[in-house]
Amino acid sequence: MISFIRSGIELPRPRPAPRSTQADSSQASSWQASSRQASSRQASSGQADRGRSGVAVTRKLWPSERQAFLDHLLRLDPDTRRQRFGSSVNDGFLIRYAETTFGVGGLVYAYLEDDIVRGAAELRGPDDARDRRAEAAFSVEAGWRQRGIGSALFASLIRAAGNRRVSVLDIVCLPHNQAMRNLAAKFDVEVTLQPDGITGSLRIDRPSVASLAAEAVDDMVGIAAAALAAQKRAWRRLQGGDRAA
Repeated sequence: MISFIRSGIELPRPRPAPRSTQADSSQASSWQASSRQASSRQASSGQADRGRSGVAVTRKLWPSERQAFLDHLLRLDPDTRRQRFGSSVNDGFLIRYAETTFGVGGLVYAYLEDDIVRGAAELRGPDDARDRRAEAAFSVEAGWRQRGIGSALFASLIRAAGNRRVSVLDIVCLPHNQAMRNLAAKFDVEVTLQPDGITGSLRIDRPSVASLAAEAVDDMVGIAAAALAAQKRAWRRLQGGDRAA
């Protein structure tokens, strides 16, 4: 499950063609309803489950966890990096990219197992607050795909986008990114196929009292989980055992 976004960091080759088609209101409603169903089936924000090797949770990452997000990006294999960013990128690029991730209007939801990020969904807000469009990107490590992680992350990202009054969420991926194409088809997303990329847009519902309260509760749980994870990582470093696969 990989898609890429247009960031402020220059990539080695031109970006995909501009966005040109967005899903209509009925398709967006269908997508968001399906996302909510996926969220209830999978480990959603702040809810723990049993992963393949230990406790798994999907929650928001905080700026203090930038290194955990970067470690995830650095573990991506060359093909996954190419699909995630639209071209081949090296470790130096990923380090610079992670430095811009938690800026104004941006946030990351992650799937963690044993406090290690194995999947991430990123929301990049507009530079101009008057622009209500934002972009989404996803990455899941090779050994953790086809487990519904992308759907759970997307459901959390949609809710967060709505709570920030984003009206349209844009997605861009390479033509051969079958995982993202399958996800789009699953949620009845109308996409535009172009020679160098696929674009899609989702119209986001306005925030509700329920959605704002749900994110606030998840954030309280997530902050506690992040603090505990930081303590565990510090202890592992002291013991010389912080070795993520």
